[in-house]
Amino acid sequence: MSAKIPTRMRIINISKELFLSQGYGETGLNQIVSEADTVKASLYQHFKSKEELGNVVLKEYSRENLILLSELMQKYPNPIDFVKAWVRILKREARRYHLYGCPMANFRSQISESSPSILASIQEITKTTISTLEEYLVLAKTKGYIRNSLDVKQNARFLFLSYEGALQLWRLTGDIKSLDEFTEVVSKIID
Repeated sequence: MSAKIPTRMRIINISKELFLSQGYGETGLNQIVSEADTVKASLYQHFKSKEELGNVVLKEYSRENLILLSELMQKYPNPIDFVKAWVRILKREARRYHLYGCPMANFRSQISESSPSILASIQEITKTTISTLEEYLVLAKTKGYIRNSLDVKQNARFLFLSYEGALQLWRLTGDIKSLDEFTEVVSKIID
């Protein structure tokens, strides 16, 4: 089965799973190679280092997350409906699999300043995500879903902050209600 998936994708998929479940710092290249059913030489043909692999995994997560957010934004032009749909997905993920929180935040908490390329990627992904939320709020404002006086730039940051806070609180407490509170906080922010 694994031979049908190209080696590079197997390595990325396994790394994504392991980095999320165990953490970037706790995942070794030997484990990745073993679980991807390949050899270390093959890993190094595709990635120069664990840091490069980490960057690729982060960018893949970001790509998937932005696709999801874009789909939700198109389907739900009202920000409250959008957040409710987002929370339903997070809760489903928490019930079905295991919700490990935000991969960017998890990576950031596990790396040192000696990983400047990963730090730069995290900062860029964060800016892109906030910018995407800002564009969405601008559109929601033009369609009358939020008040004209709302500062969309600031509130896009608040929306992202609320998401990160809800995920971290859920991870700290294990209480699924933390995810529901994300919707409550956003309602107060944009109301």
